[in-house]
Amino acid sequence: MTWSPADLLWSLTNRASLTVFESICANLFLVLVASLGVTPVYNLLKGNQFPTKGKHVYVTGGSIGLGRAVAIELAKQGAHVTIVARKEGPLKETVELMKQAAAAQKIKSKDHHVEQKFHWISADVSNREQSIRALDEASAFHSGQVPEIIIICAGTAIPKLFVEASIEEFEMQMRLNYFGALYTVHEAVRRMVDTDVKGKVVLTASTMGLIGFAGYSSYAPTKFAVRGLAECLRNEFLMYGLGLHIYFPGTMFTPGFDNENLTKPLVTREIEGSSGITSEEAAKGMFKGLRKGYYAVTTDFETDFLRISAKGVTPMSSVGWDYLLGLVAPFGAAQFLWETNSKVKNFGKKLLKKDL
Repeated sequence: MTWSPADLLWSLTNRASLTVFESICANLFLVLVASLGVTPVYNLLKGNQFPTKGKHVYVTGGSIGLGRAVAIELAKQGAHVTIVARKEGPLKETVELMKQAAAAQKIKSKDHHVEQKFHWISADVSNREQSIRALDEASAFHSGQVPEIIIICAGTAIPKLFVEASIEEFEMQMRLNYFGALYTVHEAVRRMVDTDVKGKVVLTASTMGLIGFAGYSSYAPTKFAVRGLAECLRNEFLMYGLGLHIYFPGTMFTPGFDNENLTKPLVTREIEGSSGITSEEAAKGMFKGLRKGYYAVTTDFETDFLRISAKGVTPMSSVGWDYLLGLVAPFGAAQFLWETNSKVKNFGKKLLKKDL
């Protein structure tokens, strides 16, 4: 049976004329259409679910890339910002950029009464003692108050084929990407609970925290670990009234991405493609999702598609969109799997022929 839009509209308003199967399909269609409006209406009623103005926000990896862009966005939003990274030079540059962004925003909004504090701390967050020391210093700069929002951006990737990567490279990436996040979050949340601060934590994973393919065997497991930590903490934090979010950025054109390309295998580049966004676009998109209260935030369609494909038991972002995307996700995932496998097999054949 072929249905035109007019037939569909007529059938939805004349249920008695439908067969049982047609009635079920009509009901499902109505539910889907209605669900597309549920999340936007809910977000409209709830308003901004991630306010930052006047809050003390602590950002790791805040000297370059995503961390710098996040810090500058926070400055525009009226937050007090502490950034943490190893190198003093880029940290100082970021603080100056935050001051400029905050001043420009005050002129634009004509709000000259907000005094903001910007502070930088040189520390290696992959070292537990230095992570604790950095939090101590950040709190001392704010009269002993623990930061109200923690945003983890520190991380690195060294893409290589599994047999070409050293064990030290596996260990270093896990130490920074996972334990570097764990040390800061564990210490900060303990202080939040002890002082009854109803804070929020944002972990940064990656598209590679949702999928794995050739070239990322030393990196993807670290982001899967971050994702697993986020799923546990999201649930556990409910007992304390704390919020937990996770951001899954796709390809970002940053200094870190340039470094990745120095070691990235050709087959990884082929699978990955050339599309991406700037760190500034990523930061704006991240906050857009956070303000809507999303648990899992994405900023590109491909990663959002993978979020649905690998969703597991986690909160939905948009009820209607998640259901709609979930209908096609298995087919898209099968297509991606076939294409990825084909590219890797062809690459292997070229290696055997010494063509690369």
